[in-house]
Amino acid sequence: MPREQLYRIRRKLEQAAKADPECKVFGARAHRYKLNEPLSLAELRRFEREHGIALPEPYAAFVTELGNGGAGPYYGIHPLGAKQAIDLDLIGHPSPLRPGAKLEPSGTPSGDWDDDFEDDEDEKYPGLLNIGEQGCSYETMLMITGDYRGKVIYADLDSRKTFFTYEANFLDWYERWLDETIAGYDSAWFGLRRGGDDRELMELYRSVSEESIKIEALEGMLKLPDIADETVGFLLRQYHESSGEVCRWALHVLAKMRFCQAEMLIRQKLRSQDAADRLHALQLIKWYMPEGDWHFTEELAAMLPLENDEEAFLFLAMILSEAGADMLPLMLPFFLNPNKDIRIQALYQAGKSPASVKADYVPKFIAALEDTEVRVQLIALQALRGVTDARLLEVFERLLQQHKTDKDYIRSNVRGLLEEFPFRSLEQVEREVPSSLRQVKGTLRKLMEP
Repeated sequence: MPREQLYRIRRKLEQAAKADPECKVFGARAHRYKLNEPLSLAELRRFEREHGIALPEPYAAFVTELGNGGAGPYYGIHPLGAKQAIDLDLIGHPSPLRPGAKLEPSGTPSGDWDDDFEDDEDEKYPGLLNIGEQGCSYETMLMITGDYRGKVIYADLDSRKTFFTYEANFLDWYERWLDETIAGYDSAWFGLRRGGDDRELMELYRSVSEESIKIEALEGMLKLPDIADETVGFLLRQYHESSGEVCRWALHVLAKMRFCQAEMLIRQKLRSQDAADRLHALQLIKWYMPEGDWHFTEELAAMLPLENDEEAFLFLAMILSEAGADMLPLMLPFFLNPNKDIRIQALYQAGKSPASVKADYVPKFIAALEDTEVRVQLIALQALRGVTDARLLEVFERLLQQHKTDKDYIRSNVRGLLEEFPFRSLEQVEREVPSSLRQVKGTLRKLMEP
């Protein structure tokens, strides 16, 4: 094992702590760039004998010469054998895992995995050591056996999906994390993208013919804090000379890194007849347009009446709302749109308007409350918060009669709206609410009870 790498890691750990003094990097507040005391060689050998294994040399060198856990990607590195989310009984058994394969609990034949399978004991996966956690059901594992021995992989214990990191061994993976932390890269999902700066990633792109690796090279640039002017030219060339996903990713990276130079291309996509192109353009505007820069607003408002793709409509509405557009007049024509999802989004956005403004359009909301889709009815009710128009009472009566239980939350939302009405006593309810509105009247009586 090259001692130079261990020396570099020790030095880079100090540099990483200086580069992130406030521990803003994901998980850094948990470990604060500190390693535990190293494990003695005797303790390491005892663990290996106990489990009938030989730990991969790079990892063994780390825990015995640098630290037995502590600082590391995500929430840090576990001490050897500690905090295990999986059972270690089978750690010495050959691992069948390959890139793209799912985790298979012990005893499940390959290819016959039942998603409903549940083991009464801890999960047992052969040949794996749990070396870290990423949050929720995501874990960091080290392969102890099998063809990929020594590789770090990520595993979602809920979905059983795995991801094989790009580095050859634990130390290379760990040192890459330090390098990216020092350089200020986005490390929220460290290791899922190709390593390297923009020049290295361009070299990778040019060196391969496989489209999938070209896309990985482009996607890897998203972790960078900035790109060189040379890279901007490269991305523009790939956009114009390529097609499909490569073209799409070239624009994606350009939009994140140099939005002003991607703007003209994004505008062209907005005018596309292809809904996927329009959606991608809208996503890039939503994700990467500089904060406070809303000069797309007029163009997007003009697109709204023509958009019939629900996902594109969603992004249009979100962008316009964030830009401070007067959403209620824009959304009213869509309350009766043939597409249920567009109706729902329109009502949701309209509901953000002040109650005094919504009160001027009560008949429009009433039409939405009479929709045949329960989900539309629900969002329409929620959009009416603050509106206490007596014309709503008859509609509430019909909804309460239609929905005998609160399975779809219609009854509870009607109750919440009735609480806002200015009824202050049982006498007022009896006097002002028609006896034909039996359910509404009964609900109001209950609200009046001490």
